[in-house]
Amino acid sequence: MNEATASSTANSALVTFAVYLLGVFFLAWLSSRVRQKKEFVGEYFLGGRSLGLWAFALTFAATSSSGGSFMGFPSLIYTHGWVLALWIASYMMVPLVGMGLLGKRVNRLARQSGAVTIPDLIKARFKSETVGMLATLLVLFFMFFYLLAQFKAGSKIMTTLLQDVAIYQSAVNIVGSTIDGLPWIGSAEPDYVLCLLVFAFSVIVYTAFGGFRAVVWTDVMQGIVMGVGV
Repeated sequence: MNEATASSTANSALVTFAVYLLGVFFLAWLSSRVRQKKEFVGEYFLGGRSLGLWAFALTFAATSSSGGSFMGFPSLIYTHGWVLALWIASYMMVPLVGMGLLGKRVNRLARQSGAVTIPDLIKARFKSETVGMLATLLVLFFMFFYLLAQFKAGSKIMTTLLQDVAIYQSAVNIVGSTIDGLPWIGSAEPDYVLCLLVFAFSVIVYTAFGGFRAVVWTDVMQGIVMGVGV
């Protein structure tokens, strides 16, 4: 690849990433505008329970297609062959069976009890604060490791996407000189640290600012992009 082609590819990657971030923040802003006109708790945490079937389907698909789908599974298939694809396809049985058996019932019980989260629902169902607290701790424990993998995958993808961008390399040098000598983080690769910070900042901002509706709308956008791209 000659220098002109590499520069063009790098600029395209930067523009694509910038447009994506602008789209995410724009959807968060729209969601915030909608939230201001409605009751806060139900809108912020549940999107007013009015997002529709297609939005739910796309957000479920985008959430399920995690970092493992784009980094872990391809490497496993490359290493062990396409037989792994059959094993991966079996994963779809879990959400299909789970939604088929529990989806409607969970929705009904949540509306009856006014539950906002799954731990709220479990606490109301079993009428036990202890069970509800246990459910909360389990969700926090498993989500920590799940999100850890997603943030790492997102950061790795960003480092690959932006590695030839000049302004990105300048930012990497600044981060490298800043973290050099710091305990624990000083030994990390500066490009990874930079991408992790940008990725985490973006996710936290659009989630905290826009609430659940922003999460679903961005998932719909990402689901469409993944469907077209893959």
